[in-house]
Amino acid sequence: MVSKGTMAAIVIVIIAIGGAGAYIIMFDPFGPQTNPYDVAVVFATGQLGDKSFNDGVYKGMEDAVADFGIAFTYVEPLAIADYETYLRAYAQHEEWIEPYDLILAIGFDQDVALRTIANETPDQKFGIIDMFIDPIVYPNVASLLFDEHEGSALVGAIAGLTTTTDKIGFVGGVDIPLIHKFAAGYLFGAGYVNPQLNGTANIAANFTMGYTGDWVDTTTAQTLADGMYDAGADVIYAAAGGAGLGVIDSCKDKNATSSIPLWFIGVDSPQMYLGTANPNTPVPPTVTLTSMLKRVDVAAYNLIESWVIDGVWDTGFDLIYSFNLVNGGVDYEINTDLLTLDPAIIVEVEAFKALIIAGTVVVPDDYFWTP
Repeated sequence: MVSKGTMAAIVIVIIAIGGAGAYIIMFDPFGPQTNPYDVAVVFATGQLGDKSFNDGVYKGMEDAVADFGIAFTYVEPLAIADYETYLRAYAQHEEWIEPYDLILAIGFDQDVALRTIANETPDQKFGIIDMFIDPIVYPNVASLLFDEHEGSALVGAIAGLTTTTDKIGFVGGVDIPLIHKFAAGYLFGAGYVNPQLNGTANIAANFTMGYTGDWVDTTTAQTLADGMYDAGADVIYAAAGGAGLGVIDSCKDKNATSSIPLWFIGVDSPQMYLGTANPNTPVPPTVTLTSMLKRVDVAAYNLIESWVIDGVWDTGFDLIYSFNLVNGGVDYEINTDLLTLDPAIIVEVEAFKALIIAGTVVVPDDYFWTP
C-alpha cells in the first residue's frame, strides 16, 4: 500500500524530471486532485449528535486523528436509500486521484448497499460495523461485530439489583434481531440476580417493552417511557440510538413527582452525564444508573490502525472481528463522580461478568420467552 506521503514524493520527482509539462498532467486544475483524506465514513441514518452509536464511531475517528495523524471525511445520510449513492461516490473517488485507504459503513442496514459497491470495486477496502459480510465472497470487507447481549446482561443485573418495584422496561429503536440482543441480555441479567423478574408466569407484569420504529423519534420514545414509569417500572433501558434521548427526558420529568427514584440506563456511549440537570457541566445527581458500553470507537480505531497505519489486511474469516466482554468490546459504565452504586451491587455484577467470560453462564442473544 503506497502512503500519501510516498505518493507526494513520487509526484515531486516527476515534476522535477518532467518540468512544466508533467505538472500540467499531474495537477490539471480541471481534473481530479490529490486526495487529502485517508478514510471516508458513511454514518448511520441516526446522524451525528445521537450521543450514542454514531457519536461513538466519531470519537474513534478523532482518536485515530490524534494518535496517527490521519485525515477523514464523512457523510450523514438521511435515508437507507442514500447509502449506495454515497458509498459508490467514495469508492469511485472521481474528485481525487488516489482512492481512500478505507471506507467505513456504519450500521447493519448498509449491508446490501455495501455488498453492491464492494463487488463493483474489489480493490477498495471497506469495513462495516454491526453486520456480517462473508469474507470469502467479499475479501475486501471487514466485519466488526459485537456481543451486545453480554454487555446488556450486566446492565440488566444492575437494574435487577436496583429496582424497588420489581418492574423494569425496555425501549428499542427498530424491532429487529440486532435490538432483540439488547433486550434479551437485559432481561436475562435482571432475572439472573432477581427471580421476581424472571420466568414466564409473571414476565408480562414485570417487564414492558416497546419500539420507536426508528433511531431519531424522541417523542415516541418519551411517550413509551412515560407509560412504563406510570405503570410502575422504575428502571428503563433504551437501545434506540438518538431516540433514546426521549427516555432520558421522561425519566427526568417523572422523577420530579415520583415518591421513589426512577432510573434510565444508557447505551453504546457513556450517558451518565446526560442524566444530570445540565449535561454541559454535569454534576450530581444523575438519573442515569449506568450505560451499556459498546466500543464502536475502539472497533473503528483498531481497523484504521491495522490497515491504514500498519498495512495489515487479514484474509478469510480473520476479517471477522468480534468485540465482547473478554476483550472489553462491551461493558458497563461506572462514573463515581456522578453516582456511587452500592458496592455490593458492583461485587455481584462483577461476579456475574466473570461467569459469562468463563463460559459458565451463557447469555441468550434473542428472546427466550414469548412476549
